[in-house]
Amino acid sequence: MTINTLKKIKPFSPTWWKGFLKTTENFSKTTVFKNCISPTEIDTMRVHFMEILRVLANLRTDTFGYRVYVEGKMLRGTAMKEIYDTPPLDGENVTDWAKRLFGDKKFGLIINRGEKFNAELAKIIALKIKPLLEKVGIPMTGINLTLFVGNYGYTPIGIHTDERGENVIHFHLGPGPKTMYTWDKETYESLVGKDVYNNKDVDPLIPHANQFPFETGDLYSMPWHQFHIGKSEELSVGISLWFNNPTKNKLAQKTLKIITDQYLQESIDIIPPDNNPLADLGNIDQAVALYDFPKDLEDLNFRDFIKMGYRDFRYSLYSNSGFWTKPLDRDCGASFAPTDTIRLEDPFPILYLTSRNEESLYLYIRGTKVEVKNFDCIREMIDLLNERKSLKTKELLAVLDPSWPEEMGEYLLNLLYQHNGIQKET
Repeated sequence: MTINTLKKIKPFSPTWWKGFLKTTENFSKTTVFKNCISPTEIDTMRVHFMEILRVLANLRTDTFGYRVYVEGKMLRGTAMKEIYDTPPLDGENVTDWAKRLFGDKKFGLIINRGEKFNAELAKIIALKIKPLLEKVGIPMTGINLTLFVGNYGYTPIGIHTDERGENVIHFHLGPGPKTMYTWDKETYESLVGKDVYNNKDVDPLIPHANQFPFETGDLYSMPWHQFHIGKSEELSVGISLWFNNPTKNKLAQKTLKIITDQYLQESIDIIPPDNNPLADLGNIDQAVALYDFPKDLEDLNFRDFIKMGYRDFRYSLYSNSGFWTKPLDRDCGASFAPTDTIRLEDPFPILYLTSRNEESLYLYIRGTKVEVKNFDCIREMIDLLNERKSLKTKELLAVLDPSWPEEMGEYLLNLLYQHNGIQKET
């Protein structure tokens, strides 16, 4: 998507979001908002959705939560080969692609972490919700996108509630309509009993449900605690935006995982049985040594170290407008002529922190943390980009140390471009 197309994306205004929060009673009341997405935005988002299908076909993996159902059965293993082998053609719409691949069969696709597979789709959503996040804040474990497409009838996973604290806004792209059926906890449990989840015996419960039909261009908002199931008899595409408000326990576990993911080195070496005296803990050193902690953090106590781990995660979130999954990197090796025009990938600020020993500068570029040497001129360059002005390459590089070789400026620009931090305007 070019910068000209981005100008056609209209964020919901602060006033609109104020009305949204009032109507939904701060995300606690299920609500449908009619005609919120313009035809241009719908067309643009559909195009990016088709691009996601091509990316997944190329990756040939369901590692990130890609599920395909045909006639109510989930495809696994080699059964996914036909899906991967039949990506959308250039310019093909979702209706024609689905007909070519599935024929008259009922099918459904659920794609988690949609923000990972298309940076431009994430950009559109980030622009739309920016005033909301400025008002209410970013959830402590971020936001993410799940895509639903198909004509599967009832959602294949059955009646369920979402994870505790995870509220959702659904952007409906059509072309077909969809209906959500919801039950409050008391009503649902009076009908089926307690602890009945992913319930696929739906029809007997429909007369007792609240019904929320919506169509192309509508928004649907639902709090996490509602039992619910969707129904799509006609082919439709929907983008669900999740606001992940964690429990205290879940945030504590998440922060430990962040530290492990960042500092634990890989090893497949097997440690033999320990025949040392009971009080001798020396063998654990082999595992502990795999944690490659920065020297400037080694003096921190456990609690402060945890806070530093969350600090990294928080800066990554905010550099990615709240999305907790970073987009796939672009191909590196882009060229920047002196007269090329460069701009920040709005609305994603590039953030930075100085290491405790002041030797390193940590850049947070749309969710990716990068370490470079700590120089004032690099911070000045980032500050200039964050002003969101269009700049010529020569203007931007002019702030760097004049004694540096030309390759250093090219390296920094490629670093920012590779991680989706900047764009060349067209």
